[in-house]
Formats: sequence, structure tokens, C-alpha cells
Amino acid sequence: MVRIIFHVDMNSFYASVEQAYNPELKGKPIAIAGNPKERRGIIVTSSYEARNKGIYTTMKVGEALKKCPELIILPPDFPKYREASKAMFSILKSYTKIVEPVSIDEGYMDVTDLSKERHPLEIAKEIQLRIWNELDLPCSIGIAPNKFLAKTASDMKKPMGITVLRKRDVPKQLWPLPVIKMHGVGESTAKKLNS
Repeated sequence: MVRIIFHVDMNSFYASVEQAYNPELKGKPIAIAGNPKERRGIIVTSSYEARNKGIYTTMKVGEALKKCPELIILPPDFPKYREASKAMFSILKSYTKIVEPVSIDEGYMDVTDLSKERHPLEIAKEIQLRIWNELDLPCSIGIAPNKFLAKTASDMKKPMGITVLRKRDVPKQLWPLPVIKMHGVGESTAKKLNS
């Protein structure tokens, strides 16, 4: 039997949680960094507004401020993020007991049994809307027959995307992509594989 796996991936999680807690931050370029008062450290994550201005994870705070002087830099607030994560996983577990957290902001769900009564896309849209309406947090969801493809699918449309990736779609949708787009492949591995 073909399994139906969701990968639920919260979008720009720490920054989105900060915007949910403080609506004045919505629509503004914000970043979470280790030591914002001393203008040191690196960017842990940033809002999509900041990403659109060239800010990225691991960028040095000083460099980020030169690129985007209006960037609002906040220190991480892990208790707040853990609370939001717990609420998100609580929503996922209200659909199925087969939930596998991967990190604070992403997890897999097996919705095979649920799909006998409801279309997987309908379930995914409902989950995405509940997380948005109840927690004020955006997420992307990948739907596939296994975890690898579900994770790949969730990365294809961000923020607030839902992507279905079937095995028969792999030659058309995945093979043309650069190898670095493959889940688990970083820059150094990509260089080796490309050579």
C-alpha cells in the first residue's frame, strides 16, 4: 500500500514567532542573532522581508546591518519558540498519532489512514490554515509517498506552500534540479558530486 506522508515545515520559524507575538514587527525585516547589542554574532534566521533584502542565515550581524540598515535584530527567545513548537505539534497530533518531530520547527505525519476518508490536499490545507489561524504562523507542507520526497516537496514552495510530489513526478521535477537542492546535500557535498 502506498503511504501518504506529510512534511510540515514552519516558515522562518523564530522570526515568524516574534512577529506573531509582536504584530508591530509584521511586514518588517527582522533577524534573530546571537548578540545583537554588541552587533556581533551571526544571523540564526530572518523574516522573508529581510531575506528579500539579501539577509541570510549564517551572515554576520555587521554585514547584515550594512546591507539592510533598517534590519531589526532580536536575541533568540527559546522558551517562546518551544511553546510555539509545542502548540504546532499539538495541532498535528490532533490528526494522527503518527507524528515524528525532526526539529523544533518541522515534522513528519503519516496520514495514510486519514486519506481513506478525506483527500490529502484537503487535510494539508486544513492543517496549514489551522496553524495560521490559531498560532499566526506560516508553514509549508510537502506530500509524498516517503519522508525524503515529502521533505523535498515542502522546500519547493515557501512560504505557505503545499506541494505534492509523486514517484512518477521525480524524473520531471527533481532530475533537472541542481544536486544542492537534494535534502541532505550541502555545499561541499554538492561540489564533490558535481565534479
